[in-house]
Amino acid sequence: MISMAAEKAKMIHARYPGLPFPIDMEYLASAEGCEVVDWPFLAPVKEVKQGRWIGIAEGVSRRERRYLIAHALAHQLLHCGNQLSFLQWQKATVLKQEQEAEIFAAHILMPQPELDKVINLPAWDLADYFDVPEKLVRERISDFATEEELANWEEINWNVLP
Repeated sequence: MISMAAEKAKMIHARYPGLPFPIDMEYLASAEGCEVVDWPFLAPVKEVKQGRWIGIAEGVSRRERRYLIAHALAHQLLHCGNQLSFLQWQKATVLKQEQEAEIFAAHILMPQPELDKVINLPAWDLADYFDVPEKLVRERISDFATEEELANWEEINWNVLP
């Protein structure tokens, strides 16, 4: 599951080389055919993906907004884009798609080449650098890391030890 979502994020980065950091998720969503709109959702709803539209709750922080757009874009690119049709789906399918969207969001917002440069920073500094929620940083460098990344980061850590 990690590899499919992570590979899709890599493909998107390859399609748009030279994206500055932090990545402009509204630009990227637009480039992929989506339109982001602010909407006065009632709690707990913060994001809805319907067709080409990504609705984001008014008043969310900039970091959360970027993350929510990346999450919704994942559904567009990995799951045919419509996440309102869950009524007849099995819970396992829904949970799998949500996990894939989380992994994609983490990898699109914090791609390996850029993360490798700053991996030794504390999680809160990584959150500042990538302009993402700290929780997403922690997931990205642990649960959502690929085997290749983990091995690479272990080597980086050995090289910086005294």
